Amino acid sequence: MKIGIVGRPQVGKTTVFNILAQSNAEIGGYTNRGQTNLSIANIPDERLEQLAEIFESKKMTPATIDYVDVAGVTKSDIEQAELDSGTLAALRTVDALAHVVRLFEDETVPHVDGSVDAERDIESVSLEFALADLQIVEGRLTRLRKQYQSQKLPELQSEIRLLEVCQQTLEDGKPLRVLDLSANDEKLIRGYGFLTQKPLLLVCNISETQLDAADDILKDFRKFEAVAETAVIVLAAQLEMELSELDDADAEIFMEEMGLCESALERFIQISYRLLGLITFFTVNPTESRAWTLREGQTAVDAAGRVHTDFANAFIRSETINWADLVACGSYPEARSKGLLRAEGKTYQVQEGDVLLILANPTS
Repeated sequence: MKIGIVGRPQVGKTTVFNILAQSNAEIGGYTNRGQTNLSIANIPDERLEQLAEIFESKKMTPATIDYVDVAGVTKSDIEQAELDSGTLAALRTVDALAHVVRLFEDETVPHVDGSVDAERDIESVSLEFALADLQIVEGRLTRLRKQYQSQKLPELQSEIRLLEVCQQTLEDGKPLRVLDLSANDEKLIRGYGFLTQKPLLLVCNISETQLDAADDILKDFRKFEAVAETAVIVLAAQLEMELSELDDADAEIFMEEMGLCESALERFIQISYRLLGLITFFTVNPTESRAWTLREGQTAVDAAGRVHTDFANAFIRSETINWADLVACGSYPEARSKGLLRAEGKTYQVQEGDVLLILANPTS
């Protein structure tokens, strides 16, 4: 999973990146248009830790998230309708966008537009991304129409019609996320990496003094979730960054004092998984306990392919159990004796928290 972190300058975007990526990228350098911060972060998962402990695994491998933090979208970008090409290239490869929106006031960090207005910033960045997508659509349509005049291929006509729908949607001021596309249509435009088609997480960045109003702020911004594949989270990035620098014991005390039930990292991951329709499954043995990411609805064969391509091709079945049941039993033999270890075939849809013991034919 790869998430691009975007927003206007001086909104706390790189601070959020540092929290999520457990990094220490320099903050405040929004004028550096070529700056892109990249990091791969492990996803904390107590379930994996418990499984590894039960099996005394020599190695524990968590699932990971790739974070991409790009330069802030400036007023000149919006006026000229032209994002830096490097920024666009970095964002077109991500699975989702996290748009950091500033709600905090700080005289030492003035907003680039002179005032804090979260809804204005959301509209500005959304417009810039829509214009970037529209430019791609119009350019591709021009080339396809010329090609169709000479070749008259049905597949060209299908793509032209689809891109015309995309064009009209963008011109109507709507993101491409609102389109209900068929699997074939998705495949046709997947390569373009349209920014407004990507799931969007609005990250409302508040100050410590706004914590008591966090629920009301979340309620106010829920209206943006009316658009498909959009979610909202509220966090105090500066406070969370200070929290991330503490050891576990001090962090727990700090969270209790501030009235925080869980860290921003935990909430961000939970919402991101839900937004992208992802689940986690596990493979465990004395050599390695590992967490894997899969899309909801994918099958045991898909899971086998994530573990190793050969396993998908030679798949026989998977012995499956919920992680909590396996921890309670303490071993596969005990789980099998209690009838909790199920044999599942190729069409089984993997569930959140499943532990899979994949059986494959080595001669296939």
